Amino acid sequence: MPNNSTKIRQEMIALLGKIIGEGPITPELQSQSLKMFTTIIEHSGDLETGTALAAEAAPDFTATAAVGNRRLVYVHGICPHASGFSSPWWNALQPFVPTAFGPGALGSTRLEVLWSNLVNQGLAVMAAVGGIDGPTGVAELEQARLQAAAEIKDALRDRADQHMPINPTPANALGAAPTAGAPPLGDISIPGFNCIDDFSIYLTNSHVRQLIIDRFTAVVRPELVAGHELDIISHSWGTVVAYEGLRQLEDEGQIAPRVRNFFTVGAALSIGPVKLRLRPANKDGRKPSSVQRWINLDAYCDLVGGAIQGRPYAVDNEFLNLDPFGCQNILGLVNPQCSHSSYFQSGNTTVNRDIFARFIN
Repeated sequence: MPNNSTKIRQEMIALLGKIIGEGPITPELQSQSLKMFTTIIEHSGDLETGTALAAEAAPDFTATAAVGNRRLVYVHGICPHASGFSSPWWNALQPFVPTAFGPGALGSTRLEVLWSNLVNQGLAVMAAVGGIDGPTGVAELEQARLQAAAEIKDALRDRADQHMPINPTPANALGAAPTAGAPPLGDISIPGFNCIDDFSIYLTNSHVRQLIIDRFTAVVRPELVAGHELDIISHSWGTVVAYEGLRQLEDEGQIAPRVRNFFTVGAALSIGPVKLRLRPANKDGRKPSSVQRWINLDAYCDLVGGAIQGRPYAVDNEFLNLDPFGCQNILGLVNPQCSHSSYFQSGNTTVNRDIFARFIN
């Protein structure tokens, strides 16, 4: 059922349509319609961009699992991360899930999957796990890695271009050449851009991929075996690790639906060259059997994340163009790095209260 603000907004839009009609309108009606449009916009502010769907779609779990039986698992993205990376993320969420995980002590009801050091060590990791077969093997692996990295970077550059104003500013009075209507690409911070070279090793070397997935399964498998119920929040390139990890656990027989919610946030799963390099069996995008509900989130101007529902992933709920909380918006331009990290900011109630907590509770 729509809330009062939604109902009022719908009624006002319907009335506005009656005022305007299908033909030309008089100046007086133009004035009336503009005033009503302004009022509608003011009411829209109460709904929060991307959150109206969350308020209506969130489930009501009538039988909430006991606190001692639940675990919250965080999976980070690329670039170096250390133990405790999830603490500020948890601090932003905890006020809205006061009982689900108790105090959320790290290592108890709150768990972390740490894997960034495996890709940051680059070729040394491949050599250590037997992923290199002499000079020829080194050259082939490096070529594949560089190719994957180049394709991913091009895809992210294309996304950045789509956020640029279409028209340049006109030439000045002296006939000088027009200037660009937005800063050049180099001035835009693409999230994790400098770490893509490292992560491409995951996509091109099966040994390193397995090592990283093992980090995920080493945390999640014991919890599933113990019969605990999990909520998994994966971010950025960690969405790839978590998805492939859950698919592997399914192949190992972990099919009981004990993952209550699988959140993919700013998901690199949306990037074309990444989709193409998933494990062959995972390219169908099927929801892992252990997952009850898959929820995808993407903030406006987050260049890494995007729509993935049906592309080809079996996502149940998707929330797009969320307000990048705490990020400055200048003529529609938002720093992508800020947007990509906006989900876990204290004060971002759109994400932490209206999406995360509404599904978790």
